[in-house]
Amino acid sequence: MFVLEGLTALAAKVAAASTVTQAVAGLGIAVAGVTGAGAAGVLPTPVQDVVAGAVEVVSPFDLPDSADDAAPTGTDDSGADSADDVPGTDSPEDAAEIDDSGADSPDDLTGTDDSGADSPDDATGTDDSGTPERQAREAARDAEEQARETQRAADEQAREAEKQAREAERETRKAAEEAEKEARKAADQAEKEARKAADQAERQAREAAEEAAEAEREAREEAEEQAREAAEREAERSRSDDGGHGSDDD
Repeated sequence: MFVLEGLTALAAKVAAASTVTQAVAGLGIAVAGVTGAGAAGVLPTPVQDVVAGAVEVVSPFDLPDSADDAAPTGTDDSGADSADDVPGTDSPEDAAEIDDSGADSPDDLTGTDDSGADSPDDATGTDDSGTPERQAREAARDAEEQARETQRAADEQAREAEKQAREAERETRKAAEEAEKEARKAADQAEKEARKAADQAERQAREAAEEAAEAEREAREEAEEQAREAAEREAERSRSDDGGHGSDDD
């Protein structure tokens, strides 16, 4: 997108020139062939130099200009072969397409990345398993799974604890009901025993009172009998005494 914007701005700058039609055509060719191939010869040399300079300013692409005519085709020492390079014509300074930058630039060829991270241009199947980003994602995924496992275990423990609490409550309620039942039974038994004891005590008291009254009556009758007998004896003795006195008088 930034290449297109730069090229559009360049087209506006050269609109006042007499060769504006050729410049726009050259820009179209530059957009179609951003690797730099096929642009040379389309425009006059001054315009070609302006277009190449503008494209190189606003983009990372290297377009041919008039200075490239003096250099042999395919002998650039940029470190990467262009489409015009003849196989085997790299200069001694050319690198063998090895990029140790850690990231792909727009000029990097597909699959020339040793960063451990896939760029959009990397060939399919390149391994990024050792990248910090993937390790972080895997660590986050593992942590999330571990958190879910921990939550599941905590939920299971909570359910088990709730079940045990309900069971304990049920046992406690059952024990309380049994204790209340036993207490009522004991109270009823105690009341029955108390009632029985009270009845027995009352009966014994009544019997004792009756026996006491009977004994008192018998004692009174005995006393009355003894008193009557004593009175009779006294009367008999008196009569005997009176009879003896009368004999003596004769």
